[in-house]
Amino acid sequence: MMHDIGLAAATVKLVCGVGNNAAWFVVLEAHDHAKRCKRYRNYRVKHEFKQALKMFHEYERRLLYADENRMFHVADMSPETRKKYGNITDRQYYEFWTGSGGEAYTNTRPLLTSLWNKYRLSLLKHNIEDAEHVAWVCVAQAALELAVTLYKAATEDVIKAYNLPVKLVNTIFRQFSLEAVAKKWMSALKELSPEGMAHDSEPIDDKNIAIGLEQLHDAWIHPTIFFDSTLAAVEEYDEVFRTKGEMKKASRELAEMRAETLEEMNNET
Repeated sequence: MMHDIGLAAATVKLVCGVGNNAAWFVVLEAHDHAKRCKRYRNYRVKHEFKQALKMFHEYERRLLYADENRMFHVADMSPETRKKYGNITDRQYYEFWTGSGGEAYTNTRPLLTSLWNKYRLSLLKHNIEDAEHVAWVCVAQAALELAVTLYKAATEDVIKAYNLPVKLVNTIFRQFSLEAVAKKWMSALKELSPEGMAHDSEPIDDKNIAIGLEQLHDAWIHPTIFFDSTLAAVEEYDEVFRTKGEMKKASRELAEMRAETLEEMNNET
């Protein structure tokens, strides 16, 4: 079981490394837009956004400094895994993990801006104040909810793949869930634009937004985004590896896993 849990952890970390950290990049961009809104000057609005950001930083601290079920403690690595890396800290290992999210954010930015425009057009039709900025906050909400969806899909997959107890998997991996952050961000969004969240959008706008959400979902959940983003992080954070050879070996293994996964998908269809 411990061996299977180790394999499950690799899967969950791969998926959440992309979903959670890509969503965080969207949140940071959206927060800059939120601060440009007139209602952001309101104490309650500013407080809700600060609480949402604080909750994300608390999630990061839990991952880095966990007393049990530690996912980023270098000393917990098996000797075989440890020899791949240089003399790195837990923080450096964690930042290497977050790197895949930045790559996913960059690669899917056209989908994010397209979704932003769909929200913007809907809000403008109802004369919502600061529509172009509020629309980005809506995109961030969608990104956070998608990250939660990816986390849940990953845990469901490992439960089936390794026949692991549901309660055990939830206990070990719930630290990766951004569900609480997503809920708090929604509270902040409602405080920022109560009219925007309350208006009845037109069917055509709902349809366009739904299409945008589906496109982003399909892009973030496709296996290629996990492998391509992680491969890019390996090359960007090459200093975490003990040698150039270890870095190239890691890239080669990821490329092989990517090819095997795509082949399995093609065979299934």
